[in-house]
Amino acid sequence: MNLTPIFYDASGRRRRRFAFAVGAFVALVLLSCAALALSIGAVPHAPLLPIEAEHPALTRLPPPHEPLLKRARHSLNHYARLLTGRPARGVRENAPLAIGFHVPWDESSAASLRRHIDDLDWLIPGWVSVTGADHRITVFRDQAGRAILNRAPRRPLLLPMIQNAIQGNWDGKGMAALLDSPAQRRALLDKLEPWLAANQAGGAFFDFEELPPSAQPDYRAFLREAKARFGRHGWIVAIAVPVGEDSGWDVAAYAAIVDRVFLMAYDEHELSGVPGPIASQAWFEQAVERASRGVPPAKLVVAIGNYGYDWHGKGGDSLAIDEGWQAARESSAMPTFDRSSGNSGFAYDDGTERHVVWMLDAASAYNQMRFLSRAGIGAVAVWRLGSEDPGLWSIFGRTHRTLPSPSTINAIPAGTDVDIEGSGEILKISGVPVEGIRRTIAAKDGSIAAVDFTRLPSPYVVSRTGYRPGEVALTFDDGPDAIWTPRILDILKREHVPATFFIIGENALTERPLLERMVAEGHEVGNHTYTHPNLAGATDNETAFQLNTTQRLFQAFTGRSLRLFRAPYFGDAEPTTADEIDPALQAQDRGYISVGLHVDPGDWKRPGVQTIIDQTIAGVEASNVERSGNVVLLHDAGGNRAETVAALPVIIDQLRAKGYKFVSVSSLAGIPRDVAMPVISESDRVAAETNLFIFGAIGATITALGWIFLFAITIGIARAITLSALALIQARREGKTIFPSVDPNRFVTVMIPAFNEEKVIVRAVQGVLASVDVRIEVIVIDDGSSDGTSAVVTEAFADEPRVRLLTLHNGGKARALNEGLKLATGEIVIALDADTQFEPRTISRLARWFVDPALGAVAGNAKVGNRVNLVTKWQALEYITAQNLERRALARLNAMTVVPGAVGAWRLSAIQSVGGYPDDTLAEDQDLTIAIQRAGWKVTYDQYAVAWTESPESFGGLAKQRFRWAYGTLQCLWKHRAVMLHGRPPGLARVGLPQAIVFQILLASISPIIDLALIVSFVTTWIAVQAHGWAQTQHDVERMLVYWLVFTAIDLLAAVIAFALERREKWRLLWLLIPQRIGYRQVMYYVVLKAIAQALRGPHVGWGKLQRTGRVTAN
Repeated sequence: MNLTPIFYDASGRRRRRFAFAVGAFVALVLLSCAALALSIGAVPHAPLLPIEAEHPALTRLPPPHEPLLKRARHSLNHYARLLTGRPARGVRENAPLAIGFHVPWDESSAASLRRHIDDLDWLIPGWVSVTGADHRITVFRDQAGRAILNRAPRRPLLLPMIQNAIQGNWDGKGMAALLDSPAQRRALLDKLEPWLAANQAGGAFFDFEELPPSAQPDYRAFLREAKARFGRHGWIVAIAVPVGEDSGWDVAAYAAIVDRVFLMAYDEHELSGVPGPIASQAWFEQAVERASRGVPPAKLVVAIGNYGYDWHGKGGDSLAIDEGWQAARESSAMPTFDRSSGNSGFAYDDGTERHVVWMLDAASAYNQMRFLSRAGIGAVAVWRLGSEDPGLWSIFGRTHRTLPSPSTINAIPAGTDVDIEGSGEILKISGVPVEGIRRTIAAKDGSIAAVDFTRLPSPYVVSRTGYRPGEVALTFDDGPDAIWTPRILDILKREHVPATFFIIGENALTERPLLERMVAEGHEVGNHTYTHPNLAGATDNETAFQLNTTQRLFQAFTGRSLRLFRAPYFGDAEPTTADEIDPALQAQDRGYISVGLHVDPGDWKRPGVQTIIDQTIAGVEASNVERSGNVVLLHDAGGNRAETVAALPVIIDQLRAKGYKFVSVSSLAGIPRDVAMPVISESDRVAAETNLFIFGAIGATITALGWIFLFAITIGIARAITLSALALIQARREGKTIFPSVDPNRFVTVMIPAFNEEKVIVRAVQGVLASVDVRIEVIVIDDGSSDGTSAVVTEAFADEPRVRLLTLHNGGKARALNEGLKLATGEIVIALDADTQFEPRTISRLARWFVDPALGAVAGNAKVGNRVNLVTKWQALEYITAQNLERRALARLNAMTVVPGAVGAWRLSAIQSVGGYPDDTLAEDQDLTIAIQRAGWKVTYDQYAVAWTESPESFGGLAKQRFRWAYGTLQCLWKHRAVMLHGRPPGLARVGLPQAIVFQILLASISPIIDLALIVSFVTTWIAVQAHGWAQTQHDVERMLVYWLVFTAIDLLAAVIAFALERREKWRLLWLLIPQRIGYRQVMYYVVLKAIAQALRGPHVGWGKLQRTGRVTAN
């Protein structure tokens, strides 16, 4: 034979066409991406929709401290004397420390900690409370605070605060009972000690208040015990002590026990009493001087307050400074600085009662810290983070060990709080932060004598609307989902209920029909971003991408625009931090209305159908002007939503029975549906039509990938099960079959084609000559070797009559074998690769099957003989679990596609009947196997005829070998495609060749995409778990794990079966199975893709040459 190789194109036209097609495809993809990027980046900002919100009406009243000013003039001289700064007796210099109190129940506290953690030496977080008759220990969750600490490059010393209060109520009686019992004290310390260690604490801060006088000795006993324990760790024991004259605390006695005593120098006037300064300067200085007597300077810390009190009616409220300024701004009552007390205040009327507000701000802190500095006290703590005047940080902290001038606090940073006005769950950001300005006037001694506020700082202002008693708007987040959204739409259609769906763009990409159905059935659709990220801290470009991509997608699929927006992780209608406001503001700048919610039954947690129903009904019924309950949050995607689907019709029926009316979000906002979801403009129509093609192509690709993944998993499982079952059936059949007897007189010709095989040829010939129970001749065919192949054969076997040497010019393996066939005298021919060694009985076992005159060839059991590294061990595993298992199964169906060159015997007449070895493919053994079966010959398999072959020892060598195999297989499949067209021979037509196409070519070519999609899926699922928690993504994770576990389990079972059938194999190879599936097959993907590309291009592809090592051992 001398045929043109399959796929070879001597003209080069296919190569040029292939290059052009690839280039055109890449150009199309790049142009499409560029067009989409330009479209996404060019979404015009729409004007804000006309929604209005109510604003509070507050009336300014005269400052509350005018009468006080008149009554207190006689104290000004004393105040001035104190400010001269003579240090209090007994107080000496102590080391400067900046300490902050943090509370987990106020988001503003975490926000302040995030901004100022580097300014603090110590942090005291309120994490633990001990209350009740059973002395229950409550550890408060503080995810935000802990996350800040974990991310901080420099973490302040941590002293968790242990209190005897919960929800603002002090349990003095319960704590007294605990302290009275040595066993209970010990039990508390037994629990605290490991907890503090686990939380990387540097000690503990005890704040036990409202203790009866009788409990004071017991408290000191407890502190001694704590000091003894904590001292072993080098931990600090610190306590809070009140400074009032009537406190009854022996501060000196406590100071003798603990490491630090914190004087809580505030609350001169408390909310339970009459309005007044919270810590007037004279009271502060006297209290500190009195309480510090007998306290060693090194143990002293003074805690100053920075917050406000709002007295009204018979009670009052604690205020952050920002909240106080907000009330002043709304009532047009500018705070004034009371010179007699050093505190600021104002008063207003809200229409129902009078409010008196006093505040400890940066000015009061300045004077207090100035006094402490001149008194030699440098350790200062601030109560508390989140309520402080933002100007405080210009004079307090690690970088402000000495006080700057009073004018430092003149510029007031913009407010960090949020001013919420109106009622409802539809939001408009009507104000953004603005810096404030105050002018301080310094006294001769450097203290602040007066403060004039020119402009109060303003925070974000959120105006709410949408409060409509008796109306309910159902909203669904995170969809659409192919399973759950249609079921929800069916229910809404049946019940004639409108709803609003806040869609995630990437979910909508493959669900165009669902978007069209939502619009057609009268529902509204809002923007919930493209990938559901947390937009807090996102850049403008990131937010624009999230909003614009979903917008363009919706426009392309429906011809309408989105104007409603809900930020991911925005759980209510009361945003309290800038992180929550910024996404809504950025969306508003693009023309969106932000939609919050107050009724959230937590259906994403899957709490149970009845719980979802009960919490929804309760939330709606609890609606009032302060906390409206018009918007209900449910989910139609993001996990298993069976509970939501089951609860929805009950919720609708019960709310209707109670007289509620279901409306759309736009109805609550007072705007038409076509305004909330307008038809796109003519200028957007061209972009929409272009994007429709791009989004459609992307969506179709993603859908196809999903089906391909499912198809690959399914047929992979089916193949593993089928091959294993057939192999077991074949093995059982063999167990009941008497093999043909070995005929020692049968004559076999062994041909060994060799090209530069000097290292291994002698051992190969010696292995053949060592065969028993058979007569043999060996023909070594030197196919133009440039090394000493012929020489070593001549030298080694000059006296061996069974060995003949045929020397040729290089012409390829098929030509060499055909030349050898001309010299063959045996009825049976074996073409042995030079890198392979036979066991003594291999040839006789192969030859015994030819008693059947219809048998054309028999395949043996090839094994890897050089298992010297991971690459060769993976190949050994592949030979056992894939190739040999497959041959067993295919032999059962008369569908074997290859008798391997490593170990196989042929009937000479069968080879001659098809014209000898073909030379137009690189897989001459596979080509010949198919050809003789097409000529009517049978092929079988003998697992006991074992040969040990040398496998490539590097990934490079492996890739080279497997490329030749893959390319040769492609050539054979193309060359013999008529087998499948005509259905003969049946085994090859129905099983052998189709399975080779599907599993060796098709799956291998698409598997890289599947693997990439799987990796992306794992990554996105992990991100979703971090973002949403386990409950919301549990269904997706479980589904992925089920697919993977089922496939892996069946794959492993098939491998176990293969090893069980290969009784001589070492089971320890099995542990390499899973890493082999992950790493090894990437090489297989590469060679198949390369083979396909070369087949399309049509270049000349040669055999190549693998480096031999000669390290094969026949075990």
